[in-house]
Amino acid sequence: MTSAATSRRLVHGLVAVGFLVMFFSTSVKSVYQVYFADLATHFGRGRADFAWSGSVFMLVTGLVSPLVGALSDRHGPLRTVVIGCLAAGAALVGTGLFDGSLPVFVLGYGLLAAFGLAAMTYVPMGVLVDRLFEQKKSGLAFAVVTNGTSISFIVLSPFWLWLAPRVSWETTFLLTGLFLALPLAGLAWFAAVKSKAAGLDAADANANAEPQAKDAAKDAAPPPRAWSMLRRDSGFYALAIGFMGCGATMAFIDVHLVAFWQDHATPRGLMGVSLSLLGVLELISGLLTGWLAIRLPKRALLGVFYLLRSCAVLLLLGASEDLRTLGFVVLFGATYLGTVVLTSMFCMARYGAAIKGRAFGYLFLAHQLGGFASVQLGALSHDLWGSYQPYIVGLATLTALGGLTSWLFLRDTRVEPAPRTALHAHPTA
Repeated sequence: MTSAATSRRLVHGLVAVGFLVMFFSTSVKSVYQVYFADLATHFGRGRADFAWSGSVFMLVTGLVSPLVGALSDRHGPLRTVVIGCLAAGAALVGTGLFDGSLPVFVLGYGLLAAFGLAAMTYVPMGVLVDRLFEQKKSGLAFAVVTNGTSISFIVLSPFWLWLAPRVSWETTFLLTGLFLALPLAGLAWFAAVKSKAAGLDAADANANAEPQAKDAAKDAAPPPRAWSMLRRDSGFYALAIGFMGCGATMAFIDVHLVAFWQDHATPRGLMGVSLSLLGVLELISGLLTGWLAIRLPKRALLGVFYLLRSCAVLLLLGASEDLRTLGFVVLFGATYLGTVVLTSMFCMARYGAAIKGRAFGYLFLAHQLGGFASVQLGALSHDLWGSYQPYIVGLATLTALGGLTSWLFLRDTRVEPAPRTALHAHPTA
């Protein structure tokens, strides 16, 4: 087998590992989602009080995303994934073992599991794909990797719903944590070792550099500070506003959707079918987005996706059960992963190789800030008014605003460092 064929096979293998990590990473949120009402009852708190655990989880996932981006830039995305698997696994095991303590649950799930999920998913996967593929193909490749979450919705969501009445949350958390910390972390570590041996880990690029290249690297100025570049770019704020709406609506699905359906006495079988359908449509939309982004203006696509999502959320206010379940799922699923793929493509094309991981980390922080507010405001809406309706109207408004800002302020242009660092800017990967 030629070296080119071997390299191509390794790249495909790394994509497969990324897909599997994304597939199983959803378990960190899924077990919380299906046991949410049971957990609130177990700890003797109302939904608003217990929802702080989910809110902290969303917030911390965002706060650590710039750190995860820096780890991915400096030490390699796959090594970052290994750390994430170990952290998330330890968090779920710990909360399952210390099942009588709410503070332990909030610290374990809200802090450690949040870091673990951030280090397993979109930020390191975006960096991994960007290092393996040229820009033209990166959108489709990123869609393939992140569609692990779509397949997980299809396969695992009905499984968790079936399991919840039969197995206690403590046992489920414990077994899920052991799986993440042992076989999944081991698989990611094996992939990281193979990647390093093949020279695909950019963190080790200087180790094999020629002496002249090393001398040049010593003379070069340090890479520009990520935030100093981003804060001057209006397009960054447009991406952040839209991604905040994306995070808010995804948090609704992660935490409140099943509880919302339960409040309306939706049959458990219909809930399972709806979640599986959401995964099927997420899979299709992710792949279709990667294909469309090569042929159509990404700015227009992103704006349309956010407006469609706003309409999907409003369907939850419908009187019929079909609108609240299948209607919502069909329209929301058409946009589910598309906003993530397009935002990642904008970020990776817009910012230099030295900071693109951190740039996406800051965007994911905005995503999770939206999720943090969404989890808590949804619970407050339910406890204060006995309904999610005011909260749903707010979600629809925020996502519509994201579509508007995408159209007005985004352009497919490259943002360069300030003049004083321009001569030392790193080339695009």
